[in-house]
Parts: sequence; structure tokens; C-alpha cells
Amino acid sequence: MLVDAINHRRPETATENTILGPFFVEGMPVSPSGTNICLDGKGEPLVVQAQVVDIDGAPVKGAVIDVWQTNDDGFYDVQQKGLQPDGNLRGKFQSDAQGRFWFQTVKPRDYPIPADGPVGKLLTTLGRHPNRAAHIHFIVQAAGYETVITLIFSPDCPYLDEDTVFGVKESLIGQFEKVNDSRLAGSIGVPNPFWLTAPDFVLKPVGYGGAN
Repeated sequence: MLVDAINHRRPETATENTILGPFFVEGMPVSPSGTNICLDGKGEPLVVQAQVVDIDGAPVKGAVIDVWQTNDDGFYDVQQKGLQPDGNLRGKFQSDAQGRFWFQTVKPRDYPIPADGPVGKLLTTLGRHPNRAAHIHFIVQAAGYETVITLIFSPDCPYLDEDTVFGVKESLIGQFEKVNDSRLAGSIGVPNPFWLTAPDFVLKPVGYGGAN
């Protein structure tokens, strides 16, 4: 996290970077906005309505956004081959002329990192738990802008202040709203009630001189 922070200094208005993690999978096909990436049916429905903009607030058209997270049991699909559907809770989207995209998923949950090897022994020696704060991964790429590898954290997660890899940054804690509106849920094709979050991803132009 320290190396990442040093290597990705950005203007204060730009979305902060964070670590990639070991479970990113390349080559996911682009899906249309509104796609439900939860293939196992587990968890509380969450709608993500996002926008990609530049540091002046102008929309960024044609940005490509990779998304991935654990399922409601706390595992990525690649950790449970044969148990989870391939590509479960993974997606790739493209922003429209207003920089917007949206998709259906489930509310993220906390989960423990594998602790049966030397990392687990180290954490035990230090008296620390192995739990990661609940989050969704994003990679946002657009021509002419620096690629952002980032996360959105669930604001009610009990591990925000003690994420085991120190990955939480205050600006990355999302705003999640519980929506109980059967008419709205029906219009967008999600179960009622559902959670809603509407993050902005703010990109820094390549070569821009401003920094934190």
C-alpha cells in the first residue's frame, strides 16, 4: 500500500488508486449496462450507477471498466472452481456519452485472506486478524487518461478501520442507500428492496502536472 501510494500520486480531486489483489482475471467480455454479474443468486441485491469524469467534471465517453468481487460466502470464483459459476461477480462495461454505466451485483461482504501459510503465521504473531473490509474492485481505463485501479468499500463494514492489508482510504468508502421502492425496482428489473450506490470515477489526464 505504501509503494502504491508513492507511485500513484494524483490531484486531490482524482480517484485514489489502491492495490490490485491476486484475483483479477483478464479477458472478460464487455457487457451492456444493466447486466447482473451475480450468477449464483447469493447476497443482497445492489445496483451500481456510476459515472466516469475527468478532473474538471467533464464526462469521459468510452472508458472501459473491469469489475470483480467475492460472492456472499466470501470467495472469488477462481477460488471455488466447480462450486461457483465461471465469471461469477465479474464484469466489464463501457461508459456512454455521459460517462455513465450501471450494473447489478450484490452488496459486498468482508472476508478473510488465506491464512494457512506464512502470511497467516505472521498475522497470528502480530495479533492481527486476516479479514479484508467489504469491497468491490474496479479498473477504469480510458484513452488519454491514467488507468485507475481502485475499490469501493461498504460503509457499514466493521473492518474499515482494521483492514488486514491497510487498503481502506476514506475517499473510497462508498455511500450505500437501502431502497424500498417496488415500482423503481420493477422498472430496472431488480428485486425489492435493494441497495444502491452511485460512485464517480475521476480520471487524471496523462501528463497532467498536479498531484496530492
